[in-house]
Amino acid sequence: MHEEVRAAVQRYVDGCVAADPAAVAAAFDAHAVMWGYLGPTYMTMTGAEFAANVVAAAAPAGAEYSADIHDIIVTGDIAHAILDERGFLGSDFRNHFGLLRRDGVWRITSKVFTTV
Repeated sequence: MHEEVRAAVQRYVDGCVAADPAAVAAAFDAHAVMWGYLGPTYMTMTGAEFAANVVAAAAPAGAEYSADIHDIIVTGDIAHAILDERGFLGSDFRNHFGLLRRDGVWRITSKVFTTV
């Protein structure tokens, strides 16, 4: 189960690396929402808005980008995962993802993030 959750988060990472908004949107549940801080600025948007407005405007990630998925917790059909990203759009992030499995597919339902 942990590997399936890891693969769901990795789909998000791969989409961000490629600056592929369709891939990032597919990693999120259709009703996903995200909240967090970009520096001191509070932000919120849907997963679809993030894919369409942030990822679509980004260039593919370069050698400065790295990602580490860790602290995966699975309880039945829900999960929590933490993703640390370095060098994404010029910043380092800690992301807390809520995920759920529906119709056999794990997708991100929430993202809470901050720059570090």
